Amino acid sequence: MTVDNVISRANIVKQADRLGAEIKSLALSDDLLDEAFIAFNRLVLEHKVIFFRDQKHLDDAQQQRFLLRLGALLPNPTMVHARGGLTAGKTLPARAGSDIDQMEDEVVFRAGRPTISVLWGQGIPPFGADIAWSSKAAAYLDLPNPLRMLADNLWAVSGAAFDLTAAGQATEANKSAWDGASTGTIHETTYPIVRVHPETGERMLSLGRSVQNFVGLQRYPSQEAL
Repeated sequence: MTVDNVISRANIVKQADRLGAEIKSLALSDDLLDEAFIAFNRLVLEHKVIFFRDQKHLDDAQQQRFLLRLGALLPNPTMVHARGGLTAGKTLPARAGSDIDQMEDEVVFRAGRPTISVLWGQGIPPFGADIAWSSKAAAYLDLPNPLRMLADNLWAVSGAAFDLTAAGQATEANKSAWDGASTGTIHETTYPIVRVHPETGERMLSLGRSVQNFVGLQRYPSQEAL
């Protein structure tokens, strides 16, 4: 089965050279055939970000039923709202990684790393407040060869100090979902900064603001390398 058997290529409009495509003339629903969800996954792998516009027929419950066809839902502690909404789909082992981290910065949750982040634009301002995406695969490919060789062998030390249950708008349901995940203490982890996507085989440069230093390097040379 190919994407063309389910969604016409004429209805797949690229938004930029590196990533992003809009899927036109498709009403989202949990009643869609399994082949449609296979096509969605392949389009995400190909374009990294896909957009569906004019989906006002979906309410909260319908959207969650649709997302459940993609995989298990995980609460996103950085986007807690009063109705206890959930985000994202399947999970990979903690050593694997999704191509795009949109709202988190190298935070590894106990439930595993989410493979797909879902944003629902309920109110889009006429200007400003834009969301930008970037491709870790493109970032790796754009490195000069000597820096690629360096990155292939570097592990980062990443740390964060926050409390996932302390969000001001968090409901009791959201707080209990993350109970014990963080106590506000500093959490550190090490990981290779180049990861291989388990489905596409693409090599991805995975860096973020939480990087403190690289394994084997002190803080100053690490910052220079970063």
